Order: sequence, then C-alpha cells, then structure tokens
Amino acid sequence: MPQADAGPPPADQIPDVPLLKALGDRRSIRYFDADRRVEPWKIETMLQAARFASCQGNINCTEAILVDKETCEVWDELEECVSGFNVQIINQASHLIIWLTNLNAWYGRAVDGISTVSLAGATTKYHGWNYEFSMTQTIPRLMSFPPERTENLLRFETGQAVAQAMAAGVSLGLGNILIAFGRKPGGVEKAFGLPPHYRFTWGHAVGYPLENPNAGGQRPRLKFERLFHDNAFGTPLQSNPATVEMLREKGLIQEQAPLEGRIEEIVDIAERHGRDPGMLFFPAREIRRLMNDPDWDLGPRIRAYAEHVLQTEDLPDYPDEMRATFQRLMEEHGIDASKFLPDEG
Repeated sequence: MPQADAGPPPADQIPDVPLLKALGDRRSIRYFDADRRVEPWKIETMLQAARFASCQGNINCTEAILVDKETCEVWDELEECVSGFNVQIINQASHLIIWLTNLNAWYGRAVDGISTVSLAGATTKYHGWNYEFSMTQTIPRLMSFPPERTENLLRFETGQAVAQAMAAGVSLGLGNILIAFGRKPGGVEKAFGLPPHYRFTWGHAVGYPLENPNAGGQRPRLKFERLFHDNAFGTPLQSNPATVEMLREKGLIQEQAPLEGRIEEIVDIAERHGRDPGMLFFPAREIRRLMNDPDWDLGPRIRAYAEHVLQTEDLPDYPDEMRATFQRLMEEHGIDASKFLPDEG
C-alpha cells in the first residue's frame, strides 16, 4: 500500500547541499533499493524544482506524470516499452516520473506567459518591449512557428526542468536515472492516452541507491577543450587549471571512476539478487583505440582498469557482419568510419 504522507521535516533539519556539490554528486544510478520508498515531500521538491526552471515567455510547457508501480494501472504496458536492460531498474526504483512536453502551451499561453513576465517586472521598454509591437509582431510570429521548430525549443526547456529536478533529488540523498523507453515507440503515449500535442520526452527513475551513491566515481567525459569553442567554431576554449582545482575543492569535479572496490560492489549486488555478475566488454582493439583517443579525458584509474581487462578478460571479437551497417550509419552523418572500424583481414 502507498505510504501515508507525513509531510516534510522542519526546514532546519534538512541538510543544505551546495549546488556545485550536488551537480558533482549526480550519477546515473542503476541499482535501487527496492525496499525503500521515496517520501512524497522529496518527490514534490524535485517537481517544484522543475517548475521553476527557465522557460521562454513563461509558457510552462513541461508537465509530468508521477508513476507508482504499486498503484499504476498501466505499469505492465510501461514495462513493455523499456529496453531489457532497464526492466530491473524501473522495477527496483521507488517511482517513475514520465516527463511530457506540451506543444500547445507555446501557442495557447504566449499572451498570458509574456503578460505575467511583464507584471513580474521583467519585460520593459528598456529592451524595446511595448504592447502594440508585442501583439502585432512578436507574439504572432512566435505562434506561427511550425510544430517541429516549437518541439525542438520546448523539449530543450523540458530538459532544463528535468536537470533541476535531478539536482534537487541528489541534494536530498536520492538516486536518478533517465530512461528513453524506446523499445515500443508510441507505447507510453498510448498507455496514458496522451493528446496528440503532447510529447513523451523522458522516463525518470527515482529511488534510494542500493549501490554507493558515488556509483564508483565520476564518469569520464570528453575534454573541456574538445567540447567548447572560443569565439569561433573549431577554436578550443582553454580550461584554466586553477578553475579546475577550485571546482575539485567545491565538489563539482570529483575522482574519476572506477574507484577502489567498485567492481566488487556491483558483482556482489548481482550475486545477492541472482543476476549475472558479468560485465559488458568490448574487443581489445576497441579498448586500446579508446585509451589512445586524445579527445577523451581519461584518468589513471580507468586506464589501469582497461589494462587489467586487456590482460585478464576473454574479450569478444568485432562482429564483422555488422561492418557494412555501422559504416553506412556513420557515413550518412558525415563521420569518418575508418576511425571506428577495424581493418579488414
């Protein structure tokens, strides 16, 4: 049975987590404690954080369905929509949040949204706003956007709302992971009977981590200079070592995975739940290529583990029958496939 809502504790009993630390602590949690339920006030806090995310024209396009598998009548339909490797995740999580984007908000709330922003003291003559121009030029132009353009803009805003919800959840000791639900396209929309102007954007599993909340360390990313450009595309924006060090002290940048004991932890969790304790490994050639790729910011821990895997694991071979498929898919997008495909022979 769903737990009674006892309400939140007093505000002074809830630890304050600095934003940079909360962002640094965020992980995609894949092992949830199925015996722990997330308190309603924590779920509401996440949704409140989403509600206050930035949205153009104050149109409020982001909505969500909170799903409790114990009481949701369409749970079986939702389960059929996720990939097989996500079934365990959603069944062990406490709740799912089904994030939605309301395209009609753009067209139906443009006038009211901008009016509320004006009354809140944000839109002023300083920037050229006036009522006549807004009603004869700006708002009609916005409302004439084609649906595909509107969808791109609004899904971005939904993403911002989701990010704020996740950060709020982390600050309250919760785990999060986003799940695409792509195995059965249109299945989520059908299960909930969504109107045609709604888009299902993401599934979001929430719960208390069964694994260590640090999930074995911060996951590697591409190098800063590879992602960000300085005044012109292709000119790398240089990271400042002093800034990096400050962000380490503040907790945004943390120790890279895999931390000591991580592999043993997930093997233990698998064995306790009667699941296969093995891990996904790529061919040796692919691991070596990745370790030599200058675009990736790969620290000593992951390099050491990669070497351990190369020396101790029975690694698979590249599936040559898929060579033509991967080459075609990459070339369709203008990607040089030779970097990723092993030599024929």
